[in-house]
Amino acid sequence: MTSTSTSQTTQNAVSSPPLLLHAPRTPTSFHGDKFEDVEDWLASYDRVAAFNLWDEDRKLRNVYFALEDSAKTWFENHESAIPTWQDFRRQLLDTFGSNERKERAEVALQSRAQRPNESVAMFVEDMTRLFNRADPTMSETKKVRHLMRGVKEQLFVGLVRPPSTVVDFAREATSMERALQQRFAHYGRPANITAMDANMPQLGTESEALRELVRSIVREELQKLRPVEQQPGVGAISDVIRDEVRRAVQPMACPSRCLSRMS
Repeated sequence: MTSTSTSQTTQNAVSSPPLLLHAPRTPTSFHGDKFEDVEDWLASYDRVAAFNLWDEDRKLRNVYFALEDSAKTWFENHESAIPTWQDFRRQLLDTFGSNERKERAEVALQSRAQRPNESVAMFVEDMTRLFNRADPTMSETKKVRHLMRGVKEQLFVGLVRPPSTVVDFAREATSMERALQQRFAHYGRPANITAMDANMPQLGTESEALRELVRSIVREELQKLRPVEQQPGVGAISDVIRDEVRRAVQPMACPSRCLSRMS
């Protein structure tokens, strides 16, 4: 009798559902508005469901309480045709999904570059988010190409042999980033000095062209400040000639006058 009750107690303990030692989380609401991202909401709902230990049947039963406005109306109209959670996901995406999400991610990938104070790890994580939105089946080669195009110049130069996977890129670029940080700290060199110098003109032809441009601007400004010179007229020219003749004749007339005075 004792062994039988012990066996039943053991079986009940094994078959009983797990006890939650924490308060359940409440999913955020989805309204079906244009500004809402249905894929982000589904990811958030799945995270809450995993925390609450919901299986797919329970997720489907509870999802009604997380829907509002247009989304709730849609679910009420089609609930009979949604027998499973996977059916709900598929039909929800078909109804409220948008191609703009993919297009925005593709545009962002073309212009995304590592920011001055952004670590390699954070850059890779944000790029991974864009990869998943633009093309969930994107190849590793294409991902690495995007990463190499957007990584900081000093890291791009150091990655002489391009990595073959995103994991390899993150490992090699992070290792190089740490080495550069240690070197900057050792010599007391600002980490962003390369970014500051990148905007300065280079020596050689570019520097000479800049100097010539400055000279031309200064000459133009000085020309504007200089008064317009008056061109001499006909009368002014005759006066100049007369003065010059008088000056030339005066030395010749001086000896005769001087002799008359002496006598």
